[in-house]
Amino acid sequence: MFEKNQVGKPSVDKPWLKYYTKEQKNTPIPKMSVYDYLLECNKQYKGRIALNYFNRKITYEELFNNIDKVAVALIQKGVKKGDIITVSLPNIPEAVYLFYATSKLGAIANMIDPRTSSEGIKNYTKEVKSNLIFIVDSYYSKVKDFVDEGVVDEIISVSPAVSLPLSLNFAYKAKEFIEGLRDKEKKIVFNNNTINWSTFINSANLKEEIVSNYEVNSPLAIVHTGGTTGVPKGVVLSNENINAVALQSVLTGIDMKREHNWLDIMPPFIAYGLGMGLHLPLTIGMETILIPQFDPKKFDELLLKYHPIHMVGVPSHWGHIINSKKLANQDLSYMIAPTVGGDAMDKKLEVEANEFLRKHGCTSEIVKGYGLTEVCGGVAGTVPENNQIGSVGIPFVHTIISIFDPETGEELTYNEHGEICVTGPNTMLKYYNNDEATKEMLRVHDDGRIWVHTGDLGYMDEMGSLFIIDRIKRMIVRHDGFKIFPSLVEDVILLHPAVESVKVVGIADKEHRQGRLPKAHIVLKEQYRENTQEIYEEIKKLCEEKLPEYSQPVAYKFRDALLFTGLGKVDYLQLEAEDLQEKPMERKLIKE
Repeated sequence: MFEKNQVGKPSVDKPWLKYYTKEQKNTPIPKMSVYDYLLECNKQYKGRIALNYFNRKITYEELFNNIDKVAVALIQKGVKKGDIITVSLPNIPEAVYLFYATSKLGAIANMIDPRTSSEGIKNYTKEVKSNLIFIVDSYYSKVKDFVDEGVVDEIISVSPAVSLPLSLNFAYKAKEFIEGLRDKEKKIVFNNNTINWSTFINSANLKEEIVSNYEVNSPLAIVHTGGTTGVPKGVVLSNENINAVALQSVLTGIDMKREHNWLDIMPPFIAYGLGMGLHLPLTIGMETILIPQFDPKKFDELLLKYHPIHMVGVPSHWGHIINSKKLANQDLSYMIAPTVGGDAMDKKLEVEANEFLRKHGCTSEIVKGYGLTEVCGGVAGTVPENNQIGSVGIPFVHTIISIFDPETGEELTYNEHGEICVTGPNTMLKYYNNDEATKEMLRVHDDGRIWVHTGDLGYMDEMGSLFIIDRIKRMIVRHDGFKIFPSLVEDVILLHPAVESVKVVGIADKEHRQGRLPKAHIVLKEQYRENTQEIYEEIKKLCEEKLPEYSQPVAYKFRDALLFTGLGKVDYLQLEAEDLQEKPMERKLIKE
């Protein structure tokens, strides 16, 4: 039943707005550069701590001074408005300075994961015609020939030790020296075309003040997406996009204050990391703890060391936290908003994580969000008044989300399943140099708005809560046309008490020329890993009872752990590829 005055179309009714105050609804998105917005938010608080890097505390005044130095050094290198520089760095202060300095100059930061292959970094750099690349020193060997090959004019090697406290800096450089002696490939040869960060920053001798060079809806950053589900694409984001995701996150009503701290484990080369991991806490004025190399297995140690009030991560991180022996008797009451996004969180893990938090004194439940790179990482999130199990929350206050029939394009009503589409200020400008993909992703509907077609299947209830079913690309289509949603199969398998986690992927149908069939990759809880044959029979029976015959898995694999990307997302492509190496006769039950 619709509520009073609802017409049944979420884009018209906007039922989620009842959770926002008049002030929240009337707060405008800042029309300025991310640099100017950061300055505006903190100009009266420059003495407070902005960055915490291995306990090296950097104030907001130091932050702005370093941004200005980097901006001057970039000018000395010939960088001007509209130019593209390539930044391939982890979560270190130098990456922060470069990002905001680029914004101040009106230039564009081409953000690349340094773990990308040499060929991948080369292609991403050549595509945007970037002449200058900043690379973390441990991955320098990937780009060392780029100048000779005409890819870039200059390489700047950046050591994570630059901003470390003195004792840690010395230890890092000693380790670096020893490794250089052992491995000549790692040794960096500095010359006219390859310099280090100190040489770069020491070139900053321009004396006149740099005026912020902002233009409405101009490109600010390029982040690369699609590597685990399809062909990678460069997503072009604006200053407004990143300001919008930061401000709208604040407007959800979660208690976020300048006096709080924020654990930033998300890298700056993804939209989620730029907008919500970095820009959000800094615009609030929080102390932002930078973690350059995050190890999920050591997440518990970070909590014990820093006592973060706020943090963002992906669902898989919580498997390590709730099973941590180090946190068994610890008080976690200091946490206000333990937030997850970037991937779907299964209901079983969510319930277990909430129970873990309650037992350890935390009054908050897991805060979930939804987004994708093309909308700058976030467009929905749970609010204190509405945090249903399985829901990813309500649309941000200036964002509209609705469900559309993927075949007819018709907007659906509440609780009907279809493609999730989004319109609002977070919407990317385009895919770089890819008009065809841009037109497929960004479509003008009859209402005149530009809608992002996410490729995700889901539904919205009458309260405005959004629920994710699956990725359209994960949908398994059988030879007979029947469609199988992996998440629904996963939900059934998770009912078994021995199952810790499960992901279902499509594999080739050996008996038909086309079509795919479901295969379940299962991780059992440690105490159940000996008696797999009996558990296999029980899970198989459970699927037979709960699922239609056409959607029951044809193969089960018990494994020690799922495969994850470097960002902590499940690597579905690798799980699918494994089946090519396995014999068809082994499909029913495979043990790792």
